[in-house]
Amino acid sequence: MKSTMRILVVALLLFIHTAYAKEIAVLLPVTGPLTPNEKLELTKDTVDGLSPNFELKHGEEVDRVVKQAFQEENKKQDCDETNCYRRIASKYNAEKIIALRVITMVAGHYLVTLQIYDVPTGEMTFSQKNECKTCSFETLKGLCKELTSQVLRKK
Repeated sequence: MKSTMRILVVALLLFIHTAYAKEIAVLLPVTGPLTPNEKLELTKDTVDGLSPNFELKHGEEVDRVVKQAFQEENKKQDCDETNCYRRIASKYNAEKIIALRVITMVAGHYLVTLQIYDVPTGEMTFSQKNECKTCSFETLKGLCKELTSQVLRKK
């Protein structure tokens, strides 16, 4: 009787863990014409915004792994971003690669993109952008928060 009860409890715990487990995702370093502190702040906001859905891997170690993967892939004649993503994801047992990019269109005019790449399927599962014509850094932060909230609504 006790062993049956233990088996049921373990099975229930495994079921609950599986049902509520978050997908592991790697957040690539934020790119764009920003200071290191601004990139750090946008990274923090992105992590905060996406952490309800993902177990995010990010930070200095991830930045080094990403840089190394892209440097090694760029040495190949048939360089492929998908191979970089697979390599990065395998290092962290991740299913997703997330990229936040800030692009300057002209002075004060920015395009902010958030993309989520599904490594097992090889497909972009989320890709949204926001544009800001006269932006302060606080406005950029707001755009990034809006993009992360769109990810949560999509799920």
